[in-house]
Amino acid sequence: MDLPLDEIKEIRFSKKRIPISPELRPIYRISLIMLILYLSSTQQKASLLKLQLFNWALKNESRYDRLLQLKKTKEFPIVRFDPFLNRALNYGVAMGFLSFNNKTGKFALTEKGVEFVLKIISEDIFEEEKRFLNSIKKGLSDNYILTLFKERYPS
Repeated sequence: MDLPLDEIKEIRFSKKRIPISPELRPIYRISLIMLILYLSSTQQKASLLKLQLFNWALKNESRYDRLLQLKKTKEFPIVRFDPFLNRALNYGVAMGFLSFNNKTGKFALTEKGVEFVLKIISEDIFEEEKRFLNSIKKGLSDNYILTLFKERYPS
């Protein structure tokens, strides 16, 4: 996956009249991505597919059980891929919190990202998300998720 980071020369923000929902703010998504990588990913690395799946599950508590049961049911849920997650990944890489490996196609936490996520974990924020991710731990690997995805959506 090629990220258009080389093409981005500058990012401009403009003040809007209507406040943006926290779920749509880039730093909110970047924080969730870093929690997923730190708490529920082997070697703090994950594919875009895994990040999209976890992002989908974290949007609604009723989806928590579906993701927890994924190992037992082996039925990949219908997931809406979120373009805001992709944008947050680009910002996370640009900010130095994340890195992207072109060979493996995986995102990873950088040292700066680990420092930031440890601050998130120490604060009283994202409590539900942290509990959920700690309950899954590192039980859903990228390879397992990819296998289930290919079974559900053969090409």
